[in-house]
Amino acid sequence: MPSPSRPKLPPGLKPAPGSIALILGSGFGDIERQCKAAARVDYADIAGWPRPSGLPGHKCRLTQGRLWGRKVLVFRGRYHAYEGFAPRQLALIPQLAHALGATTVIVTNAAGGIRPGLNAGSLMAITDHVNAMGINPLVGLQRLPGAARFAPMAGAYDPTLVSALVKAGKSAGETVAMGVYAAVLGPSFETAAEVRALKAMGADAVGMSTVPEVIVARALGLRVCGLSLITNRAGSSDDSHEGTLKQGTDNAGRVANVLRELFGLLA
Repeated sequence: MPSPSRPKLPPGLKPAPGSIALILGSGFGDIERQCKAAARVDYADIAGWPRPSGLPGHKCRLTQGRLWGRKVLVFRGRYHAYEGFAPRQLALIPQLAHALGATTVIVTNAAGGIRPGLNAGSLMAITDHVNAMGINPLVGLQRLPGAARFAPMAGAYDPTLVSALVKAGKSAGETVAMGVYAAVLGPSFETAAEVRALKAMGADAVGMSTVPEVIVARALGLRVCGLSLITNRAGSSDDSHEGTLKQGTDNAGRVANVLRELFGLLA
C-alpha cells in the first residue's frame, strides 16, 4: 500500500507562513467575498481532490489573500461524509492549510441546538466535541504525512482562542455561548431519542461536519477555534437543509462581525 503523499500546492497558491485558515460552513459564502484575493481555485481544479457533490448552497472554492488585515486561506465549503466522501478525503482541507503555512484553523458550521437556550440565531464557541460519526480520518495502515498517528484531543479547541472568541462576540455586540459540539454522520437529521442520547453524552449542539477537520488539524499541530451558528432546535419538526441554509445566509453578517473582531485579537 503506497504511503500517502504530502499535498501538492495548486498553481497560483504560495506558502504564506502564519496564515489563518478559515473554513466556512453552510450559508457563509458572503464572508469569502470580503477577502482581497491574491488567488482563487475551485476544489474541483485542485489535483487529487474529488469533485464536490454540487449540493445546493455548498459552493467549494479556496481563496488566498487578506481578510480584515490578516493573511488568510478561506475555504468556502467543505467535504461531508454524508455525501459519500471517504474519511481521508475529509482530511484534505486541513492538510492543504498546513502545507500553505497556516498555524491557526477557524472552523465554522451550522448546528442544531440541544442545550436549552441555544435557539435559532444563537452563536456558540466550541469548547470540545463528541465524535458520533463512526469514522476518523486518521484511520489507516499509513498515517497522514506529518500527522501524529495517535493524536491527543484533550484541549483540541484552544482555550485561549475560545476566550478570544467570546470576547470578540462582546466587541461585536453579540452573545457567544460556549458548548460542546457533537458530529453525526447524517444526512438524516436526528431523532428525538438520538438528541436525548447526545445530551446525555454532554453535547450542547449537533451537526454533520467539522470534527474530522479538527482531528486532522490537531494531529498536524495546528491551533483550532470553532464557531457554530445554531439554526434550529435539534430533533424538531422544522429540521431541513433549506432552513439551515437560510439561517446561515441571514446570519452571515453577524458571524462575519464576530470573526472580524476575533482576527483583531489573534497574535
